[in-house]
Amino acid sequence: MFNRAALPKDITSYDLLKTFAVLTMLIDHIGFYFFPEDMWWRNIGRLCVPIWFFLIGYARSRDIGPRLWIGGAILLAADLLAGKYLIPFNILFTMLVIRLAIDPLMRGVTRAGTQALWAVAVICFFAYLPTAFVLEYGTQGVLLAMFGWFMRHREEGAYGAVPEAIVQNYVIFAAVSFVLIQTVSFGFSQHQMMALATLVLPVFGALYLFKPMNFPRLTTVIGPLAGLVRFTGRWTLEIYVGHLVILNVIGVILFPDRFDFLSPHWTTMEFGADTVPDPVASP
Repeated sequence: MFNRAALPKDITSYDLLKTFAVLTMLIDHIGFYFFPEDMWWRNIGRLCVPIWFFLIGYARSRDIGPRLWIGGAILLAADLLAGKYLIPFNILFTMLVIRLAIDPLMRGVTRAGTQALWAVAVICFFAYLPTAFVLEYGTQGVLLAMFGWFMRHREEGAYGAVPEAIVQNYVIFAAVSFVLIQTVSFGFSQHQMMALATLVLPVFGALYLFKPMNFPRLTTVIGPLAGLVRFTGRWTLEIYVGHLVILNVIGVILFPDRFDFLSPHWTTMEFGADTVPDPVASP
């Protein structure tokens, strides 16, 4: 069970990472709801995606308690009321599935070795399109969660039959495949693809180096802002669900041609948001 009271008063590396993810997520969703034809908003907003799935794989907990289920159900209801879609199911359901699957998957991969790792990676890459029709981000989320799993187990020597050099190559593969999938999904221009690739590099670098840390000096230096960073870093699920519910309400009021109240669609293709199944209301 998640216990915020047990978290340190100092800002942590988790707080900083999640705060960055929340900010880029807000940029992404502002672009979708208010500037749908300007894809630069979505381009920048893509940076939060690797972080969310990385943290699923990195976490020690595999809790699938009521918080994610309730959050996913609230978003599903809000999307349907706003005339959006039922399928693919929102990212919170994707996270639930990955939490259940990641440990058994990675135990099998690390026992079987390098060939198994690349087989899983290639399958996840090509399975993105069909699986994204069912769950937002589909098997792309698995690719990124595997990255987080490797980084969590790096110091525990739990790579099994997978050498460190192969893990490093896998991280590069995950980054390149992420850029390619996002570019195709959103129809980014060549300039936008290059911008995304350039911005993704430091994000993946930070995730590769990520470790749980406390920053007491930074907490003191930024003063009142420390409370804001702790809030955005420790209430991410509530922020995610709450702001999307609000944006759906705004969308219905201001953009009835795009968000038709009480006229839901079965699939995202009916909703017509993007070229291929894409998380139009997810980070």
